[in-house]
Amino acid sequence: MLAGINVLVFLLIALRWEIILRAMGIKVPLSKLIGYRLTSFGVSYFTPGPQFGGEPAQVALLVRNHPAQTASAVSSVYLDKLLELLVNILVIAGGLFLTFNAGFGNEILRQNGWASVLLLASVPMAHLVALKTRRYPLKGLAEKSGSIRSHRQWVRKTGNLLVEAEGQIATFLEKNPKSLLLAILVSLISWAGMILEYSLVAQFLALKMSYQQVAFAFVLSRLAFLAPLPGGLGVLEASQVFAVQTLGMPAAFGLALSLWMRARDVLIGLIGLMLGSWMFARPVHSVQEDVKIKKWS
Repeated sequence: MLAGINVLVFLLIALRWEIILRAMGIKVPLSKLIGYRLTSFGVSYFTPGPQFGGEPAQVALLVRNHPAQTASAVSSVYLDKLLELLVNILVIAGGLFLTFNAGFGNEILRQNGWASVLLLASVPMAHLVALKTRRYPLKGLAEKSGSIRSHRQWVRKTGNLLVEAEGQIATFLEKNPKSLLLAILVSLISWAGMILEYSLVAQFLALKMSYQQVAFAFVLSRLAFLAPLPGGLGVLEASQVFAVQTLGMPAAFGLALSLWMRARDVLIGLIGLMLGSWMFARPVHSVQEDVKIKKWS
C-alpha cells in the first residue's frame, strides 16, 4: 500500500512537469519524465542543500534526449521547482494553522531555526510573484552586475541564459493561466498523497494520532527537509522525536517514523542514481540528425 502511494506521488510530480513542458510546446513522454525526476531526486537527496542539486541533471537529460533548447529546459525546471516550493509553503502554512487551533503549534515558534528556514523557502515564491507582476529580478541582477556584457564567455552565456529563461517563465505565467492552475492542482494532490502515506505509516506503527497531530508531525518533517543538509540528515530524526515528545509519546515512536522515511528516501534515491547513470551512459540522441533526415525525406 505504501509503495503504491509513493509510485502515485512520483507520477503526479512528473505530471506537473509534463504539464509545464506541454504548455511550452515541448512534448516528452511521461515515462521519460519520471526517470528524469527520479534521477534528480537521487542527486538532490545525496548532495548538501535543502533538496536542491538535481535540477541540472533534469536540464541535461531534457536537452540531451529531446528537441528542447537549453533556455526552455531551464525555465521549465525552474518553474516546476517554484511551484513545488509554493505548494510546500502552502501545506506547511495549512498544517501550522491546524496545529495552532489544536493548541500545540506554538512549540514550532519557540524553535527559532524554523523561522529562518521558512524565510529561505519563501524567496523562490517571491520570485514567482514578481514575475507574475512583470518584474524581472534576475534580469535586473544580470544587468547591474554586468554579466550579460562580460568579456568572459561563460559568464556572458550564463547571464543571457538566466535572463532568457526568466522571460520564458514570465510568458508562461501570462499566457498559460489554466496550465499553471492545473500544475498547482496536481501538486496539491501529490502532497495530499504524501500526507496520506505519513498518516498510514503512523497507523501501521500503532500510533494513535489525530489529524491535527499528524499535521504537526508532518509539518516538522517537511521543515527538516528544507535544512541545508543532505536529506535533512539528523534534522529529520530530531524533528520527529521532538514532535512525538511534544504530543506526549515516547521518543522511540519518532525515531521509528524517521527511520521509515529515511529508508524510503534512500531506496528511491539509489534507484534514481542508478537510473541516471544508465541514462547518461547511453549514446546521445541527436535530435538535429533526426530533423535532417526528415527534411531530406
